[in-house]
Amino acid sequence: MAGILKGSRGREMKDFREVRTRASVFPIIILCLILVSTSAAADPPSEQTGRIGVSFWPGANLALGAGAEAIGIGQTGFLGAEYRLSSLPLFIGADAYYGQAAIVNTGAISSFSGFGVVGARIPIAPRARLLANAFIGAGFNTLSFDSEDRDDVSQLSIGYGTTVGLEVPLTEIFAVGLRAGYLAHANTYNGLLVSAGTVISLPRIERSPRPPREPDTPLAPEPIVATDVPSGASLRVGDVRFDSIFPVFYGYYDQNPIGTATVQNRGTTAVRDISIRLHVPRFMDMPRTQNVPRSLDPGEQVEIELYALMNEEILRVTEGTRVSVQLEVAYTTGDEADRYSLDGSLEVLNRNAMTWDDDRKAASFVTARDPVVLSLARNVASVVRASGFDAINLNVRTAIALTEAITLHGVNYVIDPTSPYAELSGQPHAVDFLQFPRETLEYRAGDCDDLSILYAALLEAVGIPAAFITVPGHIYVAFSTGLSQAQAQRIFSRADEIIIQDDIAWIPVEATILNEGFLQAWQMGARQWREHSVRGQAEIYPIAEAWDVYPAVGLPDSPPSIAAVSPQALEANYYRQLTRFVDREIFPQVSRLRTLITQSDNDPRHINRLGVLYARHGLDDRARQEFSRIADRTPPYPSALINLGNLEFLARDIHQALDYYERAQRLAPDNPVVLLAIARCHHEMENYGFVAHSYNRLKEINPDLAEEFSYLDFRGEEARRAAQVAEMVSRVVWDEE
Repeated sequence: MAGILKGSRGREMKDFREVRTRASVFPIIILCLILVSTSAAADPPSEQTGRIGVSFWPGANLALGAGAEAIGIGQTGFLGAEYRLSSLPLFIGADAYYGQAAIVNTGAISSFSGFGVVGARIPIAPRARLLANAFIGAGFNTLSFDSEDRDDVSQLSIGYGTTVGLEVPLTEIFAVGLRAGYLAHANTYNGLLVSAGTVISLPRIERSPRPPREPDTPLAPEPIVATDVPSGASLRVGDVRFDSIFPVFYGYYDQNPIGTATVQNRGTTAVRDISIRLHVPRFMDMPRTQNVPRSLDPGEQVEIELYALMNEEILRVTEGTRVSVQLEVAYTTGDEADRYSLDGSLEVLNRNAMTWDDDRKAASFVTARDPVVLSLARNVASVVRASGFDAINLNVRTAIALTEAITLHGVNYVIDPTSPYAELSGQPHAVDFLQFPRETLEYRAGDCDDLSILYAALLEAVGIPAAFITVPGHIYVAFSTGLSQAQAQRIFSRADEIIIQDDIAWIPVEATILNEGFLQAWQMGARQWREHSVRGQAEIYPIAEAWDVYPAVGLPDSPPSIAAVSPQALEANYYRQLTRFVDREIFPQVSRLRTLITQSDNDPRHINRLGVLYARHGLDDRARQEFSRIADRTPPYPSALINLGNLEFLARDIHQALDYYERAQRLAPDNPVVLLAIARCHHEMENYGFVAHSYNRLKEINPDLAEEFSYLDFRGEEARRAAQVAEMVSRVVWDEE
């Protein structure tokens, strides 16, 4: 449209062809987005991936370059649709654009364009995402003149640009954002773009990779299809009915009946020595003798319950089937013994079948001793123990790491459309399909009950007590901190996010949003508990107690090959999530100490206490920064030198630690903490004469502290064993003065 824009004085406006030279930046923008997205791919995929979104971004455009003086601030609007890739935090999409701006003394210019878009959406905080995109397309630019004697002029032109911004999700579906960028239309003008908008993420449509299963139908006892009782038999066994068999509860049926029958003496004399044995070939190693009366008088009839001691072969049933069943009947009439058998069938459901008449039944699927579960859980536990943060409750640290391991493995929440828990939990006799943990890891997908079972199994596999929480239409998990109510309230900043059961503090975790991070899953689980427990609609079932009734089973199949989670990726993600947790927990204390530091004109005592707070919670870099502020002063602050030495001691740099301790001792020779620290360094270096000198002095000054580290009285291997037994190897005493 060059050369057609003229002012009222007839002065021809400047040509805007120079914007063409900027088109070469577009490939660079695309390359940058790909590089940023690839680096972000080390993080677990966001819950936003694999979804479709729509957006609307109204805003303003400020002309640049040759058009800046002639074109006023314009109004713009982008209406877009996008698809978010599941493997990278990238999205692709299309935008419809409309913009209009006034031209000084001439009229107005308007643009209507369509753009192809590629961009990245990268989480930078629990409730914030960085947005970046680039777009290119074509459309029509129309120049409208104020003068009635001039016709409007339209021209096809190429448009392109880029934006960067911030998006804040308000709910799982709705988000708001701000963005700024650059927009150009070839042959017209280019400018800065600023807009605020809304983004709506449509629910993700996924299909579970589960194997086919039977339809969910209410169960009814099945009558046995039996041969006739012999006509001359005095003892009649009839009305035999079997419930459908759930393989996962095969051990349960030894103490709980699988069916009923009536036993009647239809003869004229008493029947004695009655014996009834039940056998299901293949699924029972031997017939099970039933509890029956030893004798029945003529005409007497009783109803009996039928039991079966089944073997684990029944766990190989992956598709429902009917199997044969035999009842062997023996009795004595007078001096004559008689016997006969009844042959029939009963229904065995698939091994994943369960009904929700008792929520504790799900505990049978929590296979904490499955080799697949043990391997993953113990690998995670080893990363936790090697990563420090010893001041944080071990159960909490492990739960955070297990959350990251599940996310890194790529396990996603997928609603099972054929058996959603929300519906079936209200139908006690409808059959649901639950996955074993190894199956969820293999399929990398599951609904709320599947993910809860997996998370509970991993927790139990490393010795952390887990529990199911049920609220109307939903099930999720809690784990025990091992702390009493009083201890938990001193440690955790938010008492309303903890569940107290029998004076033990439990942390609720919403298993369906583990990929959003442990804190979000904890907060969601706590909110659901608060909302439903006040109405009496929330229940908690410890897994260990449920196992007493519904023990976990071991699948007889060979375990599937499950790819191991990268220890490096797990450690990085675990550290990031744990740091977020620590920041939240210590925020009130940090704020108070920083206020004291400011008000006291950098009093070293408060700076040192802030460093100790960071150090106790594993934030070594922050602790070192605070300690160094006052250790580098003239004169140095002795407590800061001791604490810097502690950081080096924990890092196993004993010589550097000793250097800090000796500098502190020159300033405070009888400080009991420094005497202990020096004795421990020399003990590590096996300089036992120096150990005795410092340790004996410590005994005189602070015998209680010396007693805590009594292993210093020993030497060599004996001392090392004593230190390990007392768990002193990784412990230091922080000087908070």
